[in-house]
Amino acid sequence: MIENIETEVQDIHIPNIKHIVISGGGVVGFSFYGLLRDTHKTGLWNINHIQTIYGTSVGSLIAVFIALKYDWDTMDDYIIKRPWQNVYKFSMESILYAFQNKGILERKIVEDTFSPLFKAKDISLNVSLKELYEITNIELHIMSTDINTFNLIDFSHKTHPDWCVIDAVYSSCSLPILFQPIIKDNICYCDGGFVANYPIKYCVENGALPEEIFGMCRKSIFDSTSDITESSTLIDYILNLLYKTIDRVLNVKKEYKIGKEVFVSCPPLSIYDIYETASSMEKRIELIRIGSELAT
Repeated sequence: MIENIETEVQDIHIPNIKHIVISGGGVVGFSFYGLLRDTHKTGLWNINHIQTIYGTSVGSLIAVFIALKYDWDTMDDYIIKRPWQNVYKFSMESILYAFQNKGILERKIVEDTFSPLFKAKDISLNVSLKELYEITNIELHIMSTDINTFNLIDFSHKTHPDWCVIDAVYSSCSLPILFQPIIKDNICYCDGGFVANYPIKYCVENGALPEEIFGMCRKSIFDSTSDITESSTLIDYILNLLYKTIDRVLNVKKEYKIGKEVFVSCPPLSIYDIYETASSMEKRIELIRIGSELAT
């Protein structure tokens, strides 16, 4: 029997957290999950009090996971034990056609990511942002970038009510080269990290009180492990450049004193990181443990 998160925390001495903000960060998403799980169990926040969740890239994936309100044991089994290498896989064919398709991975990976969770709650894979809001009563803000204008796209049930949730999340995750972009009406939707990797600013501007926000952000470590070497691939080279550009130039944020904020340090993402994390249950457990240790 599947239980919901709200059954696990008693409404005693709960801080007044009403908004969650989750940055992009690739495999650090597992650490964000561990952080959210353990802070919920200890009573830092209560799913019943959450009004909005802002997410960029992998943060948007985690945002949908949380909004579905599964119990933590169910989510642990799903996130840790699922053979993710069968979802996030790199075939020779996809790499060969990457130039023609403008990327390697396609929309179906996000569909496959959510499919079992949606099915268990009788939610259509084509569920719109408006429909998901009506089901969960949590307002999602999913950040993407229009590469043609370099403007922020804030997907929500207010701005894009009829957009499919899967399309919005995929658009937010679409790091150039790694993911094929969605192109509609002369808008090329790409990774939200180019404009708002950690969208605290937009959460506050939309009316959230800073003291009611719980934010978590990937903080890059640029050391020798993130250097481009003779063994690096073309894709590693491009991803490294994109991440360092986002971190050093485009991701300047105004400082806000918010209710709770946690930074998770991590080197730039590589193709090997994705493959290793998708293939190794032990690696996923380790990443979740890092988030859990930051929950205190």
